[in-house]
Amino acid sequence: MEEPTNRQAVQQLHKAISPQYAVFARTPSGSQAKFKYLHDSLDSAIEHCRQYAADRAANGYFDYTFYAVEIKHRVGIEHGKIVDEPTK
Repeated sequence: MEEPTNRQAVQQLHKAISPQYAVFARTPSGSQAKFKYLHDSLDSAIEHCRQYAADRAANGYFDYTFYAVEIKHRVGIEHGKIVDEPTK
């Protein structure tokens, strides 16, 4: 049985209890960085950075960087509602 994870997919942001951190992946060209999961702790985000880096190396990719970042504020429209608030 898989262990429960303390990350939440961005597509399910409204269900995230405490989305404080994210893991950004730099594209090989360096022109973009994007993320798919939110984490509720820095330790979780860092651990996933390490897992992603190990997976990339194991698959023969040698130009990558993962960043564990803290999310301070959100601005935009989520699920039809205006959002402009600090993260909790």
